Amino acid sequence: MVKTGVSLPDELYEKLVSLAQRAGYPSISKAIRDAVELFIAFNTWWSSQGPVTGVLHLLAEAKHGSEIQEALQDAEEVVEAVLYRRLGASYIAVIVVVEGEPGRIKDLYKKLTRLRGVLAVQPALLPAPAAATRGVQG
Repeated sequence: MVKTGVSLPDELYEKLVSLAQRAGYPSISKAIRDAVELFIAFNTWWSSQGPVTGVLHLLAEAKHGSEIQEALQDAEEVVEAVLYRRLGASYIAVIVVVEGEPGRIKDLYKKLTRLRGVLAVQPALLPAPAAATRGVQG
């Protein structure tokens, strides 16, 4: 096992301690290990050589929905399905199911993060097992 030090701003550390305690973690070290494991799991797709699959979850201002729709249409070769959910009068949540070549999904992710009115984009993507893909080549 390797020991390492991590510097955190006070406010972030306080949030970590509070959440770890509420979640029942036996120690802050265990919570940090779990966070690192999640970081690795959520970001492995970025360096994948083969196809990836999963979802992009967006939060955006509703008035920019057409710009999001246009970006998704431009990436139709990797977009499998889209779910729009209105959040009050001003916001939308968009769940985009994607599958395909990681470079193309990276391009879509970057484009969505740069669109006006998009407040957050959270990927949940994993390398796709070869048997699970629909003929997608890496």
